[in-house]
Amino acid sequence: MIEKNTLLQTRLAEILPSATFYLHAFPILIFLIAAMSALLLGVFRSDPDKPSFTAYGLSVAACLGGVVSIAINHVAPVAYLGSGFLSDALTQFGMLAVILGTLATLSLASCTNVGRNLLRAELVALLLTASAGLMILLSAGEFLTFFVGLELTSIPLYILVGFQRQSERGLEAAIKYFLLGAVAAAFILLGMAFIYLNTGSLQWSDLSRLNLDRNHPFAIAGALLFASGIAFKLALAPFHMWAPDVYQGANSVLTGYMAGMVKLGVVFALIRILSAGLRDSNGYLMWIFGIIAALSIIVGSLFGLVQKSVRRLLAYSSVANAGFFALAFAVLAYNPGSEISRQALIAYTFIYAILTLGSFGVLAWLEEGVEEDLDRKSLDGLGKKNPFAAFAFTIFLIGLAGIPPVAGFFGKLLILNSAVSGGLIGLAIILAMFSTISLYYYLSLITAMWFHAPSSHTAEGHLDVTVNRRMHWTIGMLAAASLVIGIVGPRWAIKLDQRTARQIAPTAQIGVP
Repeated sequence: MIEKNTLLQTRLAEILPSATFYLHAFPILIFLIAAMSALLLGVFRSDPDKPSFTAYGLSVAACLGGVVSIAINHVAPVAYLGSGFLSDALTQFGMLAVILGTLATLSLASCTNVGRNLLRAELVALLLTASAGLMILLSAGEFLTFFVGLELTSIPLYILVGFQRQSERGLEAAIKYFLLGAVAAAFILLGMAFIYLNTGSLQWSDLSRLNLDRNHPFAIAGALLFASGIAFKLALAPFHMWAPDVYQGANSVLTGYMAGMVKLGVVFALIRILSAGLRDSNGYLMWIFGIIAALSIIVGSLFGLVQKSVRRLLAYSSVANAGFFALAFAVLAYNPGSEISRQALIAYTFIYAILTLGSFGVLAWLEEGVEEDLDRKSLDGLGKKNPFAAFAFTIFLIGLAGIPPVAGFFGKLLILNSAVSGGLIGLAIILAMFSTISLYYYLSLITAMWFHAPSSHTAEGHLDVTVNRRMHWTIGMLAAASLVIGIVGPRWAIKLDQRTARQIAPTAQIGVP
């Protein structure tokens, strides 16, 4: 009997993680619990189509609880579930960024009439589920957990993009996003299968076995398919075609979340993958990411010049800025141990998320009371009609352009510095050169806001005094963060030790950190 109990305990230990796992994964768990609770609250509402401020309060409480748990949970790096969940400095920083981004999204949504539709119980549940998926994604140490987190993020976003059922453009954007997202997920899944065929393992700590040479065609095919799916999620050219339509059709608050936070989760996961040290003696991945980086900055800079819709312009801005992500990926693929490139990528991703949330937050403010999305003429004379919105939008545009003293300058400078240090000088020159071309459409918007006369088409945001005050605070904090980081620079150093996964994985499988 004693032997049977011992055997049962051993088997349970092999399946269930230790109690400390739940402490490390608390932000994910509390988001999922809050999402389910919000969904149940919606069932008992007499009018489910109206905003549920109870669900909103529940989501804010979940965000605050997640921040507190991260603040008190600073321990040495550990791994659980066979390295399916890694808890280290990168995980904690990423989770904190996702929580703050979710909190900013909820705050911006509560400030506009259109955004309040996001606060219906079922939509709050979807947003919290997407954030939980992002946290799973960035803490993953192997492919299966990565894919679960990716789909847990993507599926709610497919629904949220088309939640404005009266908008034909929104429904069209949702269908395009869903169909292309399904194709990208298939590419990623098939790429994972080919990589597993070559390495015999799904853990990223074993990716050093992946031999990318002509004698291993399935390994090359797997890497190409996986990189293509990731390029779609990051809106990298030539996989960017969904971005302008989806950005234009979705609610601006949601677009800011989708453009900033989803990229943060995917980029952090890719940092772990590329830092594992793939055997790529021919430099295939470096060339793939290098070509994608050059295409993205060229497409984003040139196509953005002819856009009249501000949302579509920011979509091509997103494509151009994603080229800097790909440049850093190329450096990491060439030199997985490049600490300069890793820190630059972390800093740039965080800065880009702030700037994107802020810029689309201002758009949501200005679109209040406007049936269609804004065009360039809608910004004429905004500095006279709504100087605060114009000033904040100017800060965010300067940051996206990479002009000091806003944080975007440091982000791009660090990426270019890592590329030069890694020997990719030609690519760095291409990105710097086309970045100067993209300055035109950023500066044209700033010129329209401050130097053009107001007209009857000028947007100003029709909000009452109380709501305006909340919008001032939210946008003001994002703008202030952009300026502070831009002046003092990113002062954090996020450590990533890929040996953690390999060393801890054998014991983590039985739930012991």
